[in-house]
Formats: sequence, C-alpha cells, structure tokens
Amino acid sequence: MGLGAGVSNYHGDLEHGTFLKHFHPSGMLFSRYNLSSYFSWRNQLSYLKISGSDEGVKAYSNRNFTFQSDIWELSSTFEFNFQAFGTNVNDERWTPYFYSGLSFFVFDPSRLENKDINLRKLRTEGQSKPYSRLQPSIPIGFGLKTMLNPKRNRGVWILGVEGCWRKTFTDYLDDVGGLYPDYKTMVDKQGLASAQYSHAQTLNGQPFTPAGTMRGDKHFNDWFYFIGFTASYRFTPLICR
Repeated sequence: MGLGAGVSNYHGDLEHGTFLKHFHPSGMLFSRYNLSSYFSWRNQLSYLKISGSDEGVKAYSNRNFTFQSDIWELSSTFEFNFQAFGTNVNDERWTPYFYSGLSFFVFDPSRLENKDINLRKLRTEGQSKPYSRLQPSIPIGFGLKTMLNPKRNRGVWILGVEGCWRKTFTDYLDDVGGLYPDYKTMVDKQGLASAQYSHAQTLNGQPFTPAGTMRGDKHFNDWFYFIGFTASYRFTPLICR
C-alpha cells in the first residue's frame, strides 16, 4: 500500500508554456501487487487539479479564456521493473520502472476567477447538450524506486519519484476545443451568459468573434499529468530462492 504527493498540470489550448501558478498540489493512494520481480499490478485513486489562462500571453490575451478543474481518477495499470525488484533477497534494491493501463476520471471546468461559473453547463461552443464529465484515459508513467534497509522475512518501505501523463480522448478539459458559435443565436437560444463566456472577450467590452472562427485547436486532445514522490510499504517479506 502506498501514497504519493506532488504537483499536477495539463497540456491543451490554454497551456502557454510553463507557468508555475498553474501547477497545483495533488495526491494519490495506491495498492501494488507483485506478480513477479519484474511485473506488478497497480490500482490507484488520484486527486489532481489543473488550470490555464490566456492572461499575460500577448498572442491570445484578446480571447480572455480561463479555466480550472478538479479531477478525480481511478486507474488500473501494470508496472514493469527494468531490474529484478521486490520479491527475492537477491533482487536489486532500486530500479527504474514504467507503467500503463486504463483509467477513468471525472472533471468539470469552471472559470479560473470564479468557480461558480460552470463552463460545461453553459455549453460555450453551442453544443446541444453538455459533454460528459466522465472520461477514459491511458496513463503513461515512468519512475525510479528504491527499498529502504530490506531484511529477509520482513516487510520493507519503498520510496520513489515518478511522472505520469494521461492521454485523454476529450478536447474539453479546458472547455476550448472547436469553433466559435454564432453569438446572437447563443443569446437567443442559451442566454446571455452562455454567449458571453463563449466569446469571453465581450466581458472586457470587445466585439464578438464571427461564427466558424477557430476557438481552439481541434486536431489534438488534451493531456494532464502528475509529477511527485511516492512512499509505500510492502507487507510480503523478502524470500530466498
């Protein structure tokens, strides 16, 4: 059993380089079952937070888009050790590792400056219904772990450092994915708030954008990721074979 703590961020339409203010504290709880010295089955519950903004980026400042979202994720992965590790007294005390599998996560983007403004419910790209909060992803993780003072016939603490990137199948982690809808049609059918947060520059007194103009890059889906430290305790004692 183990836990991890670190920071999370995302890659998408409102990610403009590396801004420290968009890294957020995140954590996880996990269990790992050693199938052999090289393979483990890992199940994990994670909490991450992501955000992004056009603020301070000259090329995009007129869009005035911002977002934040909490993410809860449940994943099941298989972990591969590059060295024999974890079950035999003759195994190595440290190893790099790789893991991947399948996860499902829940997200719900809102404005960065006001969490009460739920962008998904506003259907800011003129969707007939809000996109789903529940989405699948493929975790792709790399790390390095080491045992602390392993002894025969005893459990042992394992410390590690890792990074895990999630390939998602949605372009709406940041609520920006396609084209601008028609502003006046949105006012008539969805209300003024939906139209204004769709054409967010109008909140600053700027004119709305013509319908069909690119609002986001629809050719690439969004990613989110975690970088941090892990600590786990293996209850099964080392054996000699």
